[in-house]
Amino acid sequence: MFDSFINTLASSIDARDKITAGHSSRVKLYSMLIVDELGLDEHKKEIIEKAATLHDIGKIGIRDSVLQKEGKLTDEEYKHIQEHVQITYNILENIGLNEDFKEINEIACSHHEKYDGTGYHRHLKGEDIPYGGRILAVSDVFDAITSKRHYRDKMPIVNVIDILLKGRNTHFDAKLVDVFLKIPVNKIVKVFLTENHNKLKAKDDKTLSKYNLSDIYNMGTKENPTEEEKEIVSLFNYYYSGKQD
Repeated sequence: MFDSFINTLASSIDARDKITAGHSSRVKLYSMLIVDELGLDEHKKEIIEKAATLHDIGKIGIRDSVLQKEGKLTDEEYKHIQEHVQITYNILENIGLNEDFKEINEIACSHHEKYDGTGYHRHLKGEDIPYGGRILAVSDVFDAITSKRHYRDKMPIVNVIDILLKGRNTHFDAKLVDVFLKIPVNKIVKVFLTENHNKLKAKDDKTLSKYNLSDIYNMGTKENPTEEEKEIVSLFNYYYSGKQD
């Protein structure tokens, strides 16, 4: 019943905005990949999983004209959308079932904090940001820039990884970026494919399991890549594009 309740809350955001539907689910899946790489225990994994599912519930209080706007937000609109973190905190605080749920709330409402203290809503810095919140920050940004939005298409994967690398120790906990970039890309691709319900071919699954996002970045930015490297990047982008039948 508790899981069903949480999933229903998260689904309410999908109903508000179809183009970002599935975001919370994918953030959860990316976060679980990081948690598995870190080898965290099952209890901590469950806490972070619930927080990831609920991290954007506060968007239920954001105006449709801002949430669904096609184009750049004004300063006032950007300030308004930032309020979703405080709204998330208020909603989950009212539920307040037990100490575990308080931790879920702390993690969920810290996914926009930045490692250098310039994030929101409490301007936490470094290790003052809950560990789960630092994990969600990586997952949240990665999904946001690898997904289509009202105002832009998904970014090229090299640009995406460049943003993560440049955000080490400023936006993100550098250690968590490094962990994320070491995850085998077949696992990353399987999260992409939840958006369009396509499947990863067994042969491609085996091939992509040998590489991680750092490898894709290095091959994609190499001045003179080999034919094999070109094929690997092309295979990854085939699935990343979401256009396959």
